[in-house]
Amino acid sequence: MWTPQILDETSSYDDLITGKIPALIIPEVLSKFDCVSLSRKILKISQRNSSSTKFGTSLSSHIYEKQKYFSKSQKSNKILKNLFTENISPVTLMQQKISKLFGKKIYTATENGNVYSDAVIRIHESEDSVHLHRDNSNFEMSEYNVSQMKNQLSAILYVQSPVEGGELTIFHKMWSKKDEMMRVPEFGYSSDLIKGICQTKIKPIAGNMVILNPKFYHQIESISGLKPRITFGFFFGESSKDCFYSWT
Repeated sequence: MWTPQILDETSSYDDLITGKIPALIIPEVLSKFDCVSLSRKILKISQRNSSSTKFGTSLSSHIYEKQKYFSKSQKSNKILKNLFTENISPVTLMQQKISKLFGKKIYTATENGNVYSDAVIRIHESEDSVHLHRDNSNFEMSEYNVSQMKNQLSAILYVQSPVEGGELTIFHKMWSKKDEMMRVPEFGYSSDLIKGICQTKIKPIAGNMVILNPKFYHQIESISGLKPRITFGFFFGESSKDCFYSWT
């Protein structure tokens, strides 16, 4: 069985890197009350911004536009900061949990005085899903210094659960360069890559944080119901034995 590990004293960083476990689940990073309060704020801002379903900037949207990326990340970080004026930032809580769990300090990455995006908030609504993909800044983001970070992982905090669906499915297959032959631009990878491959599904439970190795293929299942699936997410990697840096 290839199953996620719930946080305990034996939780292993190496097990995530190697894929011995598909993910680590850290329960109740945010309380139910904070999840409800934050979800309301995010959805109000979304409505004011023509029902925007993403807040924050990501490298994947600006692979060859470094100046534009850093300009946008400065603006999006301000939006996130304003969102948390009354409470501690979920991003800070996520970083604190990661630091304590793995015994390393963690900071948002910087490059030549420019600050990377702190996090991305994503809103997935009814009938939304995300195709089969993997995330690999080492391979695709060579224009950016974070591409040099070792052992890159992904952290996702669920802020609101949908009525049904929205599970994160992780397949026990790590990306390799030859897989690019099976890639369809804008639509991820062919499902032929994961035929017969062991998989695990993680329910989007509000308040929980999931850490995974994003080089393993994964997808988000279709959502149903009136409640959107809302998440915070960022990547992080090692710059030294005792320090992580995060980015989106």
